[in-house]
Amino acid sequence: MMESFKSNKRAFFVKAMVIACVMLIVGTGLWLQSIHKIVVIAHDGEQMEVSTFKNTVGDILEKENIVLHSADKIKPYLTEKIVDGTEIIISRAFEVKIVDAGLEQMVMTTDINVEGLLNSLDIVIGENDIVTPVLNMPLVEGQKITIMRISEKYEMEKTQIPYQTITKHNDNLEIGELRKVRAGNEGVKEVKVRIVFENGIEVKREVVEETILVEAVDEVFEKGTKNFIVTSRGEVQRFKEVIIMVATAYTAGYESTGKNPEDHGFGITKSGTQVRPGVVAVDPRVIPLGTQLYIESLDSTPSYGKSSAEDIGGSIKGNRIDLFFENVEDALRFGRRKVRVYVLDN
Repeated sequence: MMESFKSNKRAFFVKAMVIACVMLIVGTGLWLQSIHKIVVIAHDGEQMEVSTFKNTVGDILEKENIVLHSADKIKPYLTEKIVDGTEIIISRAFEVKIVDAGLEQMVMTTDINVEGLLNSLDIVIGENDIVTPVLNMPLVEGQKITIMRISEKYEMEKTQIPYQTITKHNDNLEIGELRKVRAGNEGVKEVKVRIVFENGIEVKREVVEETILVEAVDEVFEKGTKNFIVTSRGEVQRFKEVIIMVATAYTAGYESTGKNPEDHGFGITKSGTQVRPGVVAVDPRVIPLGTQLYIESLDSTPSYGKSSAEDIGGSIKGNRIDLFFENVEDALRFGRRKVRVYVLDN
């Protein structure tokens, strides 16, 4: 009876031990199943599925020997707990160049486009600034982003207004005569100038507003258009030019020409004609030989009248004219004076 009891007790103990072991195995399996996770890691353009018992993002990266650099970004954070099905996304930073108003800097970024990069760096873009490439352009490694800073300012300036010269025709003035009627005066205006700068350098200047402070006064001339004269004999003569000249007098004698009556060529003009009242000597560069003239006195003395340019003289250059007189007394009496020479339109 005692042996039978001991045998039953031993069998019960063995059975209990078996049950305990089974429960331990089952419990361990359930526990292991509860801490086991399948996660997906996305990085460097690839996705990998990882089976793990690790608890945090940092732990699983360490186990998989995935190294993060300082500018890389990861989601979720390294300290966050992972669960079955967690997706870990690693964004690798790459280098780009930013040229802001001429100043260069190299930066590491994980942003996907230009606008995101500028926002992450707290770079403010003004209304008129120009960004190249455009803000929505995707970023790639080694890309260059240029920011041109556009600014403007306004200045007030005073400037001179030049006067205009106006010429009016006057039929009462002889052709070629010019008379000033009114002097010109410059005006003054105040202008508002818009100045545009690119990266601090002036590139444009334009007047956007102006106010006249003093009006300019135009200079006025009257130009003669009268092309006829009435001679001392009452004849109407048309002319094409008027020249103010210095007139002297000469004769055919020795005192003027160095020749005596018996000398060859005495009394013969450069044109080969015989000297006579009305013949004058001129500079052919000013008045061609053969030109018909009317010579008017500018003082109270009688005008020399109609004449013909047929001779020349050694001292007759430029606006000088020599008038022929038949005797020395008349020539000396005429002397030297200014005359108005009309070039007749024959």
